[in-house]
Amino acid sequence: MKAKRKSYMVFMNVGTHASPTWEVIGRDNEDLSKEMNNNVNSFTNVLGETEVEITKGNRVISVDPIKFRDDSSISSKLYDIYKNDLELSDVEHEFLEVNTTETVQGNSNAYGAFVQVGAIDLKSWGGDTSGLNTPFDINFKGEKTFGVFNPTTKVFTPEDSASV
Repeated sequence: MKAKRKSYMVFMNVGTHASPTWEVIGRDNEDLSKEMNNNVNSFTNVLGETEVEITKGNRVISVDPIKFRDDSSISSKLYDIYKNDLELSDVEHEFLEVNTTETVQGNSNAYGAFVQVGAIDLKSWGGDTSGLNTPFDINFKGEKTFGVFNPTTKVFTPEDSASV
């Protein structure tokens, strides 16, 4: 059976690392894809055999369009980046990816998930008369922390402390 697009969600931590608050991304989007940007090197050896080597590239999600909303903590974070010309580690946030087709055995309301840090690259600020548009890219970095996510409580539990 084919998975529906809404079964895979991306959240941004709009709280703190110690006390995360997860807000889902995608309200304005018909497409929200993570570009893998892998490096592919292929060559043919002297025997005529083709070898292919693929190494991981920079993973990026482009969030465009995204409208500024008064009730969105993500919008507040984007405004802070814009207003204060933030850069470097000041634009890094935790992002959570949840796969609702990966249920946790014995718990129908917990799903496989992982958290990874991403740096926000705010692409522009403004737009036309349809609303204030604030498109950005998420450039992922570092290791993933695997675990489970409960969408009812909006709590992520890392694998080593998850009761699976």
